[in-house]
Amino acid sequence: MLLLVFAMVISACGVKQTDSSCATPDAAQINNNGNLHQLYFKDSSKSKKVVAAFLNSASGESEEVEMKKCGEDSDSFTYSCEGDVKKYNVVSFDCDGKKTRKVAFNPCVSGWYRSKDGFLPYTQGEETDYLPHFEQVDFDCNSYEKKIFFWTPGGYDPDSEEKYATIYVLDGQGEVNLNDPQRRPDGCGYIPDQVRSMAQTTGYKAIVVAVSTYGDMTGITREDELMPDIGEYETVNGVGESKRLGGDFARFMAETLVPYVQEHYNVYTDALHTSVTGASLGGLETFYITLEYPELFGTAGIQSPSFWLYKDEVWRKYLSEKDFENHTPFLYLYTGPEGGDTDPDVTQMYNRLIEMGYPADRTVLHFNENGGHHPNFWCSYFSEYLSAMVYQSVEPLQGK
Repeated sequence: MLLLVFAMVISACGVKQTDSSCATPDAAQINNNGNLHQLYFKDSSKSKKVVAAFLNSASGESEEVEMKKCGEDSDSFTYSCEGDVKKYNVVSFDCDGKKTRKVAFNPCVSGWYRSKDGFLPYTQGEETDYLPHFEQVDFDCNSYEKKIFFWTPGGYDPDSEEKYATIYVLDGQGEVNLNDPQRRPDGCGYIPDQVRSMAQTTGYKAIVVAVSTYGDMTGITREDELMPDIGEYETVNGVGESKRLGGDFARFMAETLVPYVQEHYNVYTDALHTSVTGASLGGLETFYITLEYPELFGTAGIQSPSFWLYKDEVWRKYLSEKDFENHTPFLYLYTGPEGGDTDPDVTQMYNRLIEMGYPADRTVLHFNENGGHHPNFWCSYFSEYLSAMVYQSVEPLQGK
């Protein structure tokens, strides 16, 4: 295994919040605050009035709360209010009568930033510099080179007794701009930034392992790596022939990458603190990896998965061979409507799992009626998967 390590810095513009009147509660205060969670909204448009519109995406229940201005700097105004995280999982902002897009609201969200660079996750009290630092390690993966990118939060000490959870991200190359280290890639999920927000609001700390999934760029493609060989598959929607090497890729994850991380980083080694996530074909492979190695991965973030590639009878045969007694990872499923995203196949999978004996309290489905098959949506709701990882539940959705 060739190990080539180098440092990488990726940036986007931002400034430090200078007004201390926006107090940031620590994790202990938050955890003792019951159902109410403090939400922040940083607004580069400097709106005069901001109203947070909370929504339960499953029940349709909603509530509007006027936010209070609690800080300002040369770049923006910052507002805050409280919302009920047991009741609502979505929020949007009405800024002087103009509504923003809907985004996730849960205990892992500190806030959101309507910036000149787009709608971004925001951690109250920290610099909005968006400068995640990755280390790259090149591995031998099934006889070709695979790039893996590692992010550790500020204050990470490999020699301390403090342990960290591990989040494996498929299509992790989307977080890294190799051509221009001074910019974030278009369509990135701002995943380190969201994990940093999670750590501040919950005290739950994690490292991110961003796994490139583009094959060897010649004879092996992303479609080869992220499609398991579980039976006959469909060749529609732009997906053509595939070598279906998802099994080989899953073995690389389980037998090479996970052991490397657990040896070289100060992380927990149990499944509860080890999770994997991906979108589209990455969501399909995430589902497959988790069911193949449930003793390793305790939570799966399955966003807009390409379940449509296999018919019902193929899925039922595959699932019938799985043991749901000893290991039941928490499966977080997210999708949008047919035509724009990957439903009804995801809803069908959710119902199929429960029908075939998967514990109903170990899986949840977020159907976003306004969702689409695009990184903007996956970024907007990534923190809901983080919340599922931390709490092993998503109460607003499971209480429906």
